[in-house]
Amino acid sequence: MTKNPSTLYRGGALFCPAEPSATALLVRDGRIAWLGADADAPVADRVVDLDGALVTPAFVDAHVHVSDTGLVLSGLDLSGVRSAGELLAAVAAFAAGLPGDAVVLG
Repeated sequence: MTKNPSTLYRGGALFCPAEPSATALLVRDGRIAWLGADADAPVADRVVDLDGALVTPAFVDAHVHVSDTGLVLSGLDLSGVRSAGELLAAVAAFAAGLPGDAVVLG
């Protein structure tokens, strides 16, 4: 093996917006040298099977607030709203089905 062996991490779920379908990454000299699909992976000195583990390379904040994630599922989905008018209409329609003192999450 070389002084600084390259390591291929494969079989994972990589969170990388530039390469959303990536399942593998190669680290060479302490830096990410390649990122992509397992089938296209380059040869490496060492291979690590990630067994489906989530990998968040670089400076990605991987922490989550589990309670917030659950609350979002019961709240108002505003992802399709494109204007202030649409926002107000969506909130009014959603709130109409709730008790008067309910809090609208969305």
